[in-house]
Amino acid sequence: MAERTVAAQTPQRADRRPITGVRRMIADRMALSHRTIPGVHVVEEMDVTDVPLNRILAVTVAAVARAVADHPLFNAHVEEAHLTVFDRCDVGVAVDTERGLMVPVVREPAAKSVEEIAAEVTALARRARSGRLDRRDLTDPTITVTSPGRRGGVLATPLVNPPQTAIVGVHRAVDRPVVRGGAITIRTIANLTVTFDHRVIDGAEAGEFAIALARRIERGPEPPDTSESA
Repeated sequence: MAERTVAAQTPQRADRRPITGVRRMIADRMALSHRTIPGVHVVEEMDVTDVPLNRILAVTVAAVARAVADHPLFNAHVEEAHLTVFDRCDVGVAVDTERGLMVPVVREPAAKSVEEIAAEVTALARRARSGRLDRRDLTDPTITVTSPGRRGGVLATPLVNPPQTAIVGVHRAVDRPVVRGGAITIRTIANLTVTFDHRVIDGAEAGEFAIALARRIERGPEPPDTSESA
């Protein structure tokens, strides 16, 4: 029987790099979130067949800004032993860039049309990726929306961005057979996640918020609420 020759093992090589700049800031905030926030996840399915998928992020931002009116604990900050609940919803939108995840803010989206929100998100994302955001663009979101879409899988559970109390995720939409009116049909289904700070929000309210938000998104674009800016 021939002897098997064992090849010499190639030495392992590694590139040791410091974690600096924006990446370090992100690392510190995510570690703070994981260490201090008892984040719990609620997942709800949405039928987004009638929602233009190139507008689903803008539709979600608008829907979040309206839904928090009935669930104000999701539009709040936790700082030490205090809970600050805001009367206006300013939505941070997670944007993937070469330097890491940036979260520019859409101010008062409830008072804007979906087309206005979509244009603003596109402009903010472009500035984020070219490094041209200013401090105000990144300051004081009251809640965050993330939309990994095709890159992020059918389900993910993002971390809450402190000191916020919640983050909403909209995930990849896929065509699936579902039952409607006793018959099987093909519909476009996406998962909605609501991750919430269990210190200040209970699971029952989180479930109600997720259902209400999903139904709003399913309805598609709504006209702006001009009373918000009156």
